[in-house]
Amino acid sequence: MFTQVLPRPSEWPFVLLVVACGLAGMGLASTPLAHAWGLGALALALLIGLLVTQPLPAAWRERAAPSLNLFKGPVLKTAIVLYGLRIPLDAVAGLGAGVLVLDAVQVLGSLLLAAWLGPVLFRMPRNAALLIGAGNGICGAAAVLAAEPLLRSRDRDGAMAVAAVVVFGTLNMLLLPVMFHRWPGLFGDPADYALFTGATVQEVAQVLVAAQAMSPALVDTALLVKMARVMMLAPVLMGLAMLTRGGDGGTAGRRLPVPPFALLFALAMAVNGLGLLPDGLRPALAGADDLLLTLAMAALGLSTHLGLLRQAGWRPLALGALLWALLLVVAGAALIGVI
Repeated sequence: MFTQVLPRPSEWPFVLLVVACGLAGMGLASTPLAHAWGLGALALALLIGLLVTQPLPAAWRERAAPSLNLFKGPVLKTAIVLYGLRIPLDAVAGLGAGVLVLDAVQVLGSLLLAAWLGPVLFRMPRNAALLIGAGNGICGAAAVLAAEPLLRSRDRDGAMAVAAVVVFGTLNMLLLPVMFHRWPGLFGDPADYALFTGATVQEVAQVLVAAQAMSPALVDTALLVKMARVMMLAPVLMGLAMLTRGGDGGTAGRRLPVPPFALLFALAMAVNGLGLLPDGLRPALAGADDLLLTLAMAALGLSTHLGLLRQAGWRPLALGALLWALLLVVAGAALIGVI
């Protein structure tokens, strides 16, 4: 996480572009129009990146990939860990067991439906469909990349799964704030939108953007619910290993596949909850965290282009759309009390 090499001199123009988009988002967030539309710095930085990257040639995006991955990877994970220093422990206790059950149902349901619908409806290899199910249900592209070697999938299957997850994760991220501002009482309590966001949005970064665009007060809960899904990556990977390697899991000699940043996030919450963080450091750390998050969102926007639709093809996109819709329906029904 923290060992990514610094950009080479040839990559600095791309780094500067990320910084420019991020600072532009922070600047626009303070305008009356942004306040009227409920757009914070994270959403604006991502939208600016989206607009800037569309006309750029594919060759540019290929050269920019290492710099963008630096911000979407180590920088974003560092920012998430720092955000843990801002979350009180009583927020964790307030989630309740029902939220963990909802997360588990979402993850398991996404995997089982992908394994069934992929081959039956879309004539996809089951392992390729499972990659989409893992990305949709757990933590987006990170889950796809973690599951790919266990499922022994082709590189093209992994690329298609990532594309499908990014496309519908982005749509999810943009849709939920619109729903919140148009129908705030859809689930009874507007605060339930935080649970809905954490339980349905694909990427951690997308959860942050969607929740902040609804209300900054919802970010803590949405992120906690999402991180609970991220922590489920470990048992899912172990289960996939058992299915594909004859029941022994193939895990002998392997370390438990828990994302390190998720463990550090939990440690940061503990540090905050135990009062070990000096009050004088809090404003500086919060400011640094806001900047890192905004830069990561700018890089995410610059990485998202319409070419992903062509790259994925219609079958993975159709499966991704169906899983996304079912994810929304199940979580919505659970919060409304239908199930």
